[in-house]
Amino acid sequence: MTADRVDAVIAAVEQHDPGLARWMRMAADGMTADEGEELISQASLQAFLWYEVPRKYPEDTWRRLADGAAVLLSLLGLDRYAAIARSPTTASILDAWERAPAQGFARFRSARSASGVEPPDTELLSWGSVMGMEEVIAAHSVERALEHAITAGELRPGLGARRRAAVDICNRTLLGSPVGFDGKSLVRAVLEERADTWILTARPETLRAWREKARGRTAPDVQPSDVTAAVAPMQWLLETCRAGVTLTQAGYLPPTMARDAADRFGWWEWPGGPRTEADVHQIGVLRETAARLRLISKRSRRLAVTKRGAGLVDDTVGLWRAIATTLACEDEYLAMLSELVAHRLLDGPAVDGALEHDIGPIVAEQGWAAGGVRVSAHQAGLAVHRALYHWRLFGLLDEVRPRWEGGQRTVSSVAALNAAGRSTAIAFLRARATAPRKDLHA
Repeated sequence: MTADRVDAVIAAVEQHDPGLARWMRMAADGMTADEGEELISQASLQAFLWYEVPRKYPEDTWRRLADGAAVLLSLLGLDRYAAIARSPTTASILDAWERAPAQGFARFRSARSASGVEPPDTELLSWGSVMGMEEVIAAHSVERALEHAITAGELRPGLGARRRAAVDICNRTLLGSPVGFDGKSLVRAVLEERADTWILTARPETLRAWREKARGRTAPDVQPSDVTAAVAPMQWLLETCRAGVTLTQAGYLPPTMARDAADRFGWWEWPGGPRTEADVHQIGVLRETAARLRLISKRSRRLAVTKRGAGLVDDTVGLWRAIATTLACEDEYLAMLSELVAHRLLDGPAVDGALEHDIGPIVAEQGWAAGGVRVSAHQAGLAVHRALYHWRLFGLLDEVRPRWEGGQRTVSSVAALNAAGRSTAIAFLRARATAPRKDLHA
């Protein structure tokens, strides 16, 4: 089909009701972009009526646009779509937008999710809020597959088993290779597109060169070297909390647990032993990482393993992947520092102040700021050690500490990745390269 049929329907209405025809034309432009009716899907119609109309058109036109869309869709024989345009759901969403944009957006998100045609996140792909062309095509393909399953009675929107069915449909669609993709699956096309964007948006040029080099290292089938030691601290925490742990009044793990961890992993180098978790900073970082990965949860003074944590505690490789892909990602600044550490150490060992010297200027040139003041190369260089701390915590480094005799340094400091560290750096960079885009900045 082409736009000719849409034009003909509108022209016929214009003969007896020019006003209605004008609203139909405006709705057609928004729904089809001057193409044929085959461009319309349930998802695109919902996005137009529930989000684009309130965001792009004057408030006093919203209902007339919805009415115009309903008449046009009905005359085109798309009665199911016409019913959506006339539905109480559409009316309630527009009402919510009128009350407040935040209410309208929340109502839109809720209704879109309930409709069943929103592509779910799966183990193959999490969707970004900012998409490239390949990801848009993939999302539209999944939307149409979900809609087809719903209209065929094969899928009912909802939770539990119904959501799992939607995930299966999404994955099958993503693994398919549409015409024009040269045998490439949709998911592969999306991930490659994201990696391209990751490289092209990098600045300064030094980071772009590092990312370009990393691309050859981040194949999806990279297998980890022995990572048993790397995940041991996290496995200890999950095992310890498997049955639930009552925290102290100050919110810390019991002192006996803190001492056990310090002895087990060599986290205490002084005479005597730690009194509380506060003395063993590694435990705090470990708990923060586990909470961020949703492996543990805290209710009142009770710390327990989540369902996800229980499923990973005995899965060494799965637990490693969960840690590796978000290493030192408490915030985007720290995540960038961790990325730069991975790039630099994959190039080779860093001697003395090489990490600070090589990474600091890159961060400063990117324009990061704290408290309204731009971060200097010196400050960024010092902050590198925050990221390095996470790599050290999980045993991913081979390090030589400097030695001094008579006020003179006799041995230089060296930081290098061990075998597990190299596997982790590669996995971390792949995750950074192919992560869903939440904004326009890499």
